Amino acid sequence: MEWSGNFVEQFASPGKLVGHLSYVLLVASMLMRTMKWLRIIAVSAGSLSAVYGYFWLQDFVTVFWEAVFVAVNLVQLLLLEFENRRACFDDDEQRFIAAAVPNVERAHARRLLRLAVPRHYEAGTVLTCEGEKVDELLFILEGAVRIDKRGSMVGVCGHDDFIGEIGFMLDTGATATAIVANSVRGLSFDHKALASLLIRHNELREALEASFNRNLVGKLVKSNEIMAPQLVEAERQAV
Repeated sequence: MEWSGNFVEQFASPGKLVGHLSYVLLVASMLMRTMKWLRIIAVSAGSLSAVYGYFWLQDFVTVFWEAVFVAVNLVQLLLLEFENRRACFDDDEQRFIAAAVPNVERAHARRLLRLAVPRHYEAGTVLTCEGEKVDELLFILEGAVRIDKRGSMVGVCGHDDFIGEIGFMLDTGATATAIVANSVRGLSFDHKALASLLIRHNELREALEASFNRNLVGKLVKSNEIMAPQLVEAERQAV
C-alpha cells in the first residue's frame, strides 16, 4: 500500500501533471492531418515541457533542447504561413483543390499543382487502353469520358473525376478503356513526377489517396446505375 501511495503521489502530483500534459500534446500533434496544426500543437507541447523542466526538474539541458525544438517549429510555422500567403491559384486549380485535396495546406497544394499540365482532348480520343501501361493521371475539369471493359460500356466519368488512378496507385496497366465522349478539358500529372513528390510529402499522399478512394466509390455508384437496366433486360430475356 505504501508503494502504491508513493506511486500515485509521484505520478499525479501537480508538477507531474504538467509533464504528462506535454507528452499528451506531443502525441496529439502526431495525429494531426495538416502540418500547420501538427506544428502548433508541437510548439505547445515543447513549451510545456520546457516549463516542466525548468520549474520542477530544474534540468537546464532539457529546457535548452525543448527551447530549440520550439524555435525550429516556430520557424517552420512562419515559413509555411509565408508560402501559404504566396500561393495563388486560378479557377481550374481552385476547382482541383476543392475536389481532390481540400484539407491540405495551400503551400503543399501549390507543390502538387506545379506538376499539372493543362490538357484538351477532342471526342473520340482514347485516353487509356485496357491492360496497357498508363503514364499520366488525368483530372477532368469539363467534359465526359466513356469507360469500356471488354468492349462493353460500363461507366461514364465527368468533371472532378480521375482517369488512371488505379494504374497509378498499383503501378499496373489500365483496368478499362477510356474514350472521350465529348470535348474534355483537364489537368494531367506525370506518374513518375507525381510519385516522387508524394514520397516526400506524406500529407499530400494521404489526401490524394483519400480522394482516389472517394472517386472510385462515386464511379462504382454510377457504373451500377448504368449496368442495372442492362441486367434487368438480360434477366427478362432469359425468362
